[in-house]
Amino acid sequence: MGRKRSRKQSPLFYINQPNIELPQPDMQKNFSFKNSEEMSENQKVQEKTVEVVSDASGNLGEEVIHETESVDVPKKRNFNEYTLEEKVKHLKLVPASVAKVKYEFITIERSYKGYFMEMKGEVLFIHSISPRKKSVSILKEDLVDIKRVGL
Repeated sequence: MGRKRSRKQSPLFYINQPNIELPQPDMQKNFSFKNSEEMSENQKVQEKTVEVVSDASGNLGEEVIHETESVDVPKKRNFNEYTLEEKVKHLKLVPASVAKVKYEFITIERSYKGYFMEMKGEVLFIHSISPRKKSVSILKEDLVDIKRVGL
């Protein structure tokens, strides 16, 4: 076996790499909501004000946070407490990635148990599991009530 030769060599190439300062990210100061009217009312109700208290000598002291307590904050309602219009709106807004929930669609003539698929115009398309497994279209004006059955 041979001996390994190790010798220290100076670099063959030298690349000049200047010192560059990393850019400083600007922090987000303002934000907005989609429902600006509803949120502006909530912001007024739950507004926090900050006051800086100064000593007699003119030095800045502690920050005092005041909260205005809200009495009229609407609580989260149950699906069964919604009106029929709100139930239909809720069905349209639930994303497809959420687990499918069984509903009972009660019409003037009969009731269907099944899954909500989509809504086109004034027609709801559901996948009925009771009385038979089939796709059913229901006019919005024929609906009497929608009840949540379960998963």
